Amino acid sequence: MVFQIGTDAHLYDDLDDISIAPLLDSKFDSEKCEALKRLLALIAQGFDVSNYFPQVVKNVASQSLEVKKLVYLYLLHYAEKRPNEALLSINCFQKDLGDPNPLVRAWALRTMAGIRLHVIGPLVLVAVGKCARDPSVYVRKCAASALPKVHDLCLEEHTSAIEEVHLIDLFLYDYFCFHVIHHLL
Repeated sequence: MVFQIGTDAHLYDDLDDISIAPLLDSKFDSEKCEALKRLLALIAQGFDVSNYFPQVVKNVASQSLEVKKLVYLYLLHYAEKRPNEALLSINCFQKDLGDPNPLVRAWALRTMAGIRLHVIGPLVLVAVGKCARDPSVYVRKCAASALPKVHDLCLEEHTSAIEEVHLIDLFLYDYFCFHVIHHLL
């Protein structure tokens, strides 16, 4: 058996690769994944690929878990640079909080909390509250981990402090989230 080391090296070649845009608009998830991997590879090298933001945001509603995860990573990186366009994806995140797959619910919450736009602070607080009561331990753990980000987003709002205290109480009664909260406090 021969192993190929660095088989994704072609992802790192060229910032001006004209095939990225058509791949993002493809009807095939494998092609979208290829384009998103190229974009994330270019980001890792320090290139600014924010000009693809509108095309990437269109893919946030994809049913493919791989596409969804890659889009979430891209959005986390560029949401602060493109806040108006990032707000267009919030509706999809809220929808994904109700997805049957706990991974999708956790990714949606992590992405919402990581976007760092003060305007969505109250929405993130509601999402954390919803996920704090999720049947999945993993989703509840992600909700506990998102609490400091919610606090930072809602710093200037006094009403959020009351809701945050209620959520901390809820997490303290959850054995699996207790350790996360203990390390955060």
